[in-house]
Amino acid sequence: MLKAVSSTMLTAALLAGLFLPAGSGASPAGDAASAEAEISITNGKPARIADWPWQVAIARKHARKGKPGTPRNRTICGGAVIAPDLVATAGHCVATIPRSKAGRLEVISGRTWLNNEKSGEVVGARDILMPTDSAGKRLYREQYGSASWDVAIIRLKRPISATPIKLAGPDEHGAWSPGQMIETTGWGVTRPDSGTASPRLRRARQVMLKGRVCRLDNGRSFRVRLMNCHGGPGGNSSACFGDSGGPSVAAVGDGYRLVGLTSFGDDFCRGNYPSVDARISGPVIRGWVAKTAMSLSGVDVVGTGGEIPAPRSWCRIPNLRGLTLGQARRKLRRNRCRMGSVGRDPYSNGRRGRIVGSNRFPGWFAPVDFRLKVWLPR
Repeated sequence: MLKAVSSTMLTAALLAGLFLPAGSGASPAGDAASAEAEISITNGKPARIADWPWQVAIARKHARKGKPGTPRNRTICGGAVIAPDLVATAGHCVATIPRSKAGRLEVISGRTWLNNEKSGEVVGARDILMPTDSAGKRLYREQYGSASWDVAIIRLKRPISATPIKLAGPDEHGAWSPGQMIETTGWGVTRPDSGTASPRLRRARQVMLKGRVCRLDNGRSFRVRLMNCHGGPGGNSSACFGDSGGPSVAAVGDGYRLVGLTSFGDDFCRGNYPSVDARISGPVIRGWVAKTAMSLSGVDVVGTGGEIPAPRSWCRIPNLRGLTLGQARRKLRRNRCRMGSVGRDPYSNGRRGRIVGSNRFPGWFAPVDFRLKVWLPR
């Protein structure tokens, strides 16, 4: 996952009293989090490939100089099988690789344990395709650690047996609208301060958030037509840098649909900051993926008619800036939330007795009766 360099946007949020990281329990990771394996689920749970069969690892054919040649060390990104010979991934995973050098990559499928070379399949890449405009220029843009049109399709040298996943269709948008749960999967870093990648596939449940939550963190670099916003409902699970290209899927009845590809997020993988996916099942990117897949493989990769889960009840975090504790408690109750601990912000010169921040972004979906920590000025 790209590291979102959003310090300017975050500083603006801090000054506005919208969010304060103090007391969040997050510890800076620094360079220790840059694990060689670039797929990661922070605070996720063990998973089996049989439950997420479309999940693949995208790896270099050869290890970097001085590094062990295991699949785990050669892996650079995750991806999702959308047709027997096509894998969708994040554009930034392959943006620097010329199409003529696509053969430098291979796709590993069918493994719960990434280094178990006795299981699954390994197939080389034949081509790399990314969206272009009418003049043939790539639409992909990277700026300050965020990316738009962050999608690519890898065409394989031969079909693989992994079960493909369909993209969510126009009539299934309700399955991944704000407040609905999704699942992210991958191999990799489980603690961002350790830099140690998990050899086993893992998953993390996330809740879809409204775009304005990611706007608070990333400013105008968050583009709702091209990006999804999500986060751990408990504030302790997250996609992480290096979680690139891995699938986010939404339940439709007894199956799943592909709705996002991990793109960028918080530098330190803190669960109380939102993550951003490429909006692969939004009408803009979905149209390109569907047209490309049909022309390459003759496969319709878009689903339809899936059963939409019933809406959940949430504590919807309100903006409490400027309120007294009594006013905040009443507003929290109306939003199915509760007041948690009250701290002092030594850097704020706000009005005495008035809230200057909290430990969740306004608009975040948390479990009902979630206790929100707030800060008063010193």
